[in-house]
Amino acid sequence: MSLTLPTVRLAPARRAMTALAILAALAGTAHAQNGPLSLAAPTAPPSGPRSADPGLSKAERAAAGKRYDEAIAGYDRVLAANPRNAQARFERAWAMAQAGREDEAIQAFAEMAQDFPELPEPHNNLALLYAKRGDLTRAEAELLLATEVKPGFATGYTNLGDVYRRLAEQAYAEALRHNPGDARAGAALRQLRPAGTPASPAAAPAAIRAPASAPAAR
Repeated sequence: MSLTLPTVRLAPARRAMTALAILAALAGTAHAQNGPLSLAAPTAPPSGPRSADPGLSKAERAAAGKRYDEAIAGYDRVLAANPRNAQARFERAWAMAQAGREDEAIQAFAEMAQDFPELPEPHNNLALLYAKRGDLTRAEAELLLATEVKPGFATGYTNLGDVYRRLAEQAYAEALRHNPGDARAGAALRQLRPAGTPASPAAAPAAIRAPASAPAAR
């Protein structure tokens, strides 16, 4: 089943101003953060209630032991009884990503974003998966949605900054490709790309390092 990806609801002028402001700030960044993306184990917010379903704890233990197929089956049993258990849906999608079933994880997070439009976490984790694939445009769109849904979502802003940093690196590299003598682009690229990192910005996935936090239980 194909899903229509969420679209950015920000006005084009506001979106452009945001991007330009962040790109300008990135010109003074000392180092780029490169390396493989890692999805940390999801946790429920300290202030949010946890699901009381006993099956959830069993599935979580399986996930903690990296027995992801077993965990996914456990989450499926929980959701068969309560399809609106946001915590189980989130952790199930995360387990799919950890098991290498990224297409299914993307679909699960996208469905969750549609069913729980008030939650920023599904958008944040969609961005993680898109960035891992090098699709920074979709990663940016999901993070803009996450911060629009919850303006105080600090993780989303941090990850958005990482995406813009990588986009800035790509833009400066492209400028140098067309004009090797562009001193401003060269200086900015040296600030963004520390010594020893890949020559091509597309060679490594965007480094979005924030934990894939889970929403509170429903």
